[in-house]
Amino acid sequence: MPTRNLRLITVRSERRIPLDSSTVWSMLADHRFDAIWREGVEEMTQDTTGTVRNGTRTVEQFRMLGQRMTNTAIISRVDPGVAFSWATTSGTDADGERRIEPFEGGVRVVLTTTSRPGSRMERMLSPLIGSSLQRSLDRSLERFEDLVLESAHQR
Repeated sequence: MPTRNLRLITVRSERRIPLDSSTVWSMLADHRFDAIWREGVEEMTQDTTGTVRNGTRTVEQFRMLGQRMTNTAIISRVDPGVAFSWATTSGTDADGERRIEPFEGGVRVVLTTTSRPGSRMERMLSPLIGSSLQRSLDRSLERFEDLVLESAHQR
């Protein structure tokens, strides 16, 4: 359920995946896979090869609520194999985290995003935006699970 006020929209989704953390991390922390699993992302690039590290920059082209947008972001606070944070530097004012938490038999993947609506109209529409972001994040994480399981079974 999205948390929102007039200035913030925070959404969080989690999913248990019955794979080892290194397999999941290799796809979760490499933004070149995002266009495959993240709903609405049409194109995603990063300026490093492989998994992210502190200072990695990303550019995403995405579509939300019928509008095509571009975000640039920078990756920070990377704990390899566990979590990383990101924050946009242009486009939508947002930040978030991707995290892996081990449990017996697999990992829990947790995605969190906080957006700050800028215009008065965006703030008025924040309930609609928050609900849309939550549904998108939930469906994206489901698609991520399908992708990483399929990839693991092909090895």
